[in-house]
Amino acid sequence: MKPYFLAALLAAASIFKPAFAEDGETFVPQPASAQFQATQYQVYSLGSVEGGESFARAVSSDGKAAGYVSFNIIGGKRPAIFERGKAPVPIFTDGRGEATGINRLREVVGWYVQGASRQGFIWKNNAITTILSPIGGQSHAAAINNSSVVVGWYEVSPGITHAFRHQNGVTTDLGNWGGRSSQATAINANGDIAGFREIQVNGQWVKQGVRLKATGTRQIIKPLAGFDNLVPTEINDTGDLAGSMSLNASEFPFDAAAFIVKGASGTTVTRLTPAGCCFGSVGYSLNSSRKVVGYRFDRLADPSELGRLWDVTAAQEISLYTLPEALAAGWWRLSEPSDINNNGVIVGQGAIRPASGGQLMRAFMLVPIPALTSPTAQ
Repeated sequence: MKPYFLAALLAAASIFKPAFAEDGETFVPQPASAQFQATQYQVYSLGSVEGGESFARAVSSDGKAAGYVSFNIIGGKRPAIFERGKAPVPIFTDGRGEATGINRLREVVGWYVQGASRQGFIWKNNAITTILSPIGGQSHAAAINNSSVVVGWYEVSPGITHAFRHQNGVTTDLGNWGGRSSQATAINANGDIAGFREIQVNGQWVKQGVRLKATGTRQIIKPLAGFDNLVPTEINDTGDLAGSMSLNASEFPFDAAAFIVKGASGTTVTRLTPAGCCFGSVGYSLNSSRKVVGYRFDRLADPSELGRLWDVTAAQEISLYTLPEALAAGWWRLSEPSDINNNGVIVGQGAIRPASGGQLMRAFMLVPIPALTSPTAQ
């Protein structure tokens, strides 16, 4: 699950002076050198339905993708499955919706609107199972691992949510994690869960990150000084977290900063872009090699998303939005890389500008191939 809904996750926070003064670090990319082995990619467009928009939100361990397609249908868009070389396969939910996760068994999770309410779902073998709120309220399925364990959130009273874990038809309420509300956003192969809680600090409601280990141990991750909210949106198989911090929820993502927290028990937050570098940066996902994908905004009057890859181990920040292979394949910009698997396969959305004019927003997939080229860090 990726933070395309980060703005909604952060929306309940209020404006106030920085609440925390936690120790942290700032990621400092090293200058490119001849010794640095950058990755080259085969670039794929994952297609569309009726010429509409498409977006790959998640990628499985074996290279399947899920997200949404928009076309001429009530509500405008539906969850979809993507595979290289094949047409997208819409999942025909009752109303508009998106897929947020997919595993190697081709099980898909996400949400759709039924009536006036958002409902989390699991799709398998052309059948949809809805994960219901205990009060008949809203629900959201955020992620699924290869053991078919689903995490997300549902309403337990109007406006109050709890994180849940769902497996073999049984939904377990994970509680409020010591706050007013909680939401689970990701799960790794070991069953460790990432998410956040909403808690009152200095009279204001803010969001703090949570790492819930499969053993039941819960760790709280607080934002750095200068930020009010911290929302992890991915946890890799070694327990590292990635996501975004925000000061003023109403200004997200322009005031945001992407981050990583290293180590299965680590709580030190490393921001991936320095203060003043850009209008904001968003961390979407990371893999077990500590490669984080997301985007940052440029500092133009009309800010645009610029796809990035932060290779934390190699201390390199790589521009994906100007990736030479993508430009050569006819892409104008890879705007929002949204997920990366342990094989380094990246999916997201980019823009194509045909010679006839206009702009086509399409799902893409980057598949790594060995190369000895220089990175395109900007």
